[in-house]
Amino acid sequence: MKNRKADWPPESEKLMSGKTEAYKGTRSQTIDAIKGAAILLVMAGHVLVWNHMEDGYVYDVIKVIQMPLFIMVSGYLCGIGRTVQGLSDYGRILGKRALAYLTPFFFWIILLHPRHPFSSVIQVLFDLDEGLWFLMTLFLLTAMIYTAQLAESGARKWRSKKADADTSEGYAKAAFWLVYLALAAFVVLETLLGWEFLSPGLTRLYLPFYLIGYLAGKRKEWLRELPETVKRLACAASLLGLILMAAVWDLQDVSTLFLLGRQLFASLLGCLGVSLLLKYLKDGRLKRFLAFLGGYTLEIYVLHFHFATVLNQGKAYSLYTWEGLCFAAASFVVMSVITAVIIIVTKKFWLLDFLLYGKWKKGALKKRADR
Repeated sequence: MKNRKADWPPESEKLMSGKTEAYKGTRSQTIDAIKGAAILLVMAGHVLVWNHMEDGYVYDVIKVIQMPLFIMVSGYLCGIGRTVQGLSDYGRILGKRALAYLTPFFFWIILLHPRHPFSSVIQVLFDLDEGLWFLMTLFLLTAMIYTAQLAESGARKWRSKKADADTSEGYAKAAFWLVYLALAAFVVLETLLGWEFLSPGLTRLYLPFYLIGYLAGKRKEWLRELPETVKRLACAASLLGLILMAAVWDLQDVSTLFLLGRQLFASLLGCLGVSLLLKYLKDGRLKRFLAFLGGYTLEIYVLHFHFATVLNQGKAYSLYTWEGLCFAAASFVVMSVITAVIIIVTKKFWLLDFLLYGKWKKGALKKRADR
């Protein structure tokens, strides 16, 4: 169940609509479109990987963008979302995240290993790559932010009785960063000591992207006021920089700290370029389709890779041949159709929707419990 190349769960579901107004006051069409584009990259990457068609150019670009982009969007949504205001608030918000992320994480382990569920769960907890690693890693990154927000809230309430508003706010921000950096340092220490529980290396790898997204969400008004010329230039420069880096270097080589930093920089360029490109994409069928997919990223994520090799009869293909391109395209289409059919069927049953995807309609679980 190796699926590091896959993605991030949506907060809610939106039916595809021809009207942009459906997103006003609720969620951003651009954000959902970014998630939709990211899951398409994930699917394309899995077709190449599972059929042993990786190359040093196309796959390099896909690999360095797909997961960092999902993580960054997740951080952004956390940044613009509700802030923890107290201990009870902390438990309630984190509990909802745990249900949404960890229910499918554990259920899929049991579903795929029904004969040895307990030992399989233990194995995955010490090597998240063996399961839906993204869900656990995302939960840990989110929990770190909420824990720091709890400290920030406590410091703000404590100092508000003894100092003016500006001073108490300064203490609150200091408390946030003190706790967050302490948690980040602990994650780094885990990796240095070789601890494997919950794969801290994954948390460390994606922490910068989540934090950047979170800070962007907190400063969204400032970012919005940047001159459009600056944003367009940043978009073009980022995409061009990524293409040049992929053409010149092997971005999958992270054998040294310098090479890892180079890959992280390429990922940042890709995330920035794709995000701005979709921001400037005009409202139309393509953007609405991507936004529609963005409402089902978790469903697609947990299912699609199981069907990436349906058409493979053991023959090796080269991506840069007509036969290889046609095979990759056909595999992508067949995988997509099977995935879509399963999603449509399973989401008709509330229990499957909850166990497989961590989704539930408001009040649905309570109504069943009351019966």
